[in-house]
Amino acid sequence: MSPISPLYSPVVSYSQSLVSLLLFVLDLVAVIQVVNSDIPLSKKILWALLIFLFPVGGVIIYFLFEHRQRRRLRYVSIP
Repeated sequence: MSPISPLYSPVVSYSQSLVSLLLFVLDLVAVIQVVNSDIPLSKKILWALLIFLFPVGGVIIYFLFEHRQRRRLRYVSIP
């Protein structure tokens, strides 16, 4: 019998798959929001490429910076 490697643990493997699944779901949500948004097609393509090429960073950047425009439109300055 070969000994089980101390670096492999079913708990670690399970948690890695949960993180991967969560990241995949966040990527899908972000891409669906990009596709359904009212931004120009060129920006949609750029956002989708950013999300697909850099899954972790792309999603973070998208959720931080893309909705900034909508937040600005919500508030009306008082004359």
